Amino acid sequence: MRTITMLSSNKNKVREIGLMAREYGLAIRWVRYSKLEIQDDDPGVIARVAALDAYSRLGIPLIVEDTGFFVSALKGFPGAYAAQAEGSIGWKGVLKLLKGMKNRRAYFKTSVCYACKTGSKSFEGIARGLIPERGRGNDGFGFDPIFMPEGFSKTYAELGREEKSRISHRAIAFRKFAEYFVRTTS
Repeated sequence: MRTITMLSSNKNKVREIGLMAREYGLAIRWVRYSKLEIQDDDPGVIARVAALDAYSRLGIPLIVEDTGFFVSALKGFPGAYAAQAEGSIGWKGVLKLLKGMKNRRAYFKTSVCYACKTGSKSFEGIARGLIPERGRGNDGFGFDPIFMPEGFSKTYAELGREEKSRISHRAIAFRKFAEYFVRTTS
């Protein structure tokens, strides 16, 4: 089994990606590293800058993931600042902001950036869905209790980790990376 290093401070993201990695004969080596975290409206830019900076410091091929949560009625808030919003107002605060609003559309956007000696390559995943009137489910993390992906009547937190790992924004981005990595580094 080949190993790829992932930098993250979020064990839940690493666990989720680790489930998918096995499908490709990969193992995730989690490195808790204080990565450079620039402020930008695009998760792809944030992941790319962090990955290239970390590669220049550590000198090992690695991936960095960044995710944004974009709520239509809130003009894209919290967007790429989802981690900060989750840490301050949380998903309950987002529900309060949406109280009485009919537009419940939202999407997650994830970027997985791979950095190595030849540069970097980014892979994007988007999951569109709706925000229910109340949070539902106990499995998951972050905004999972208030996101129902298109085609589902359950939130990510109700679906459970394994099913979420098959359909999520992170799954889409990581699978694109894994297919590229397996194909180009054999």
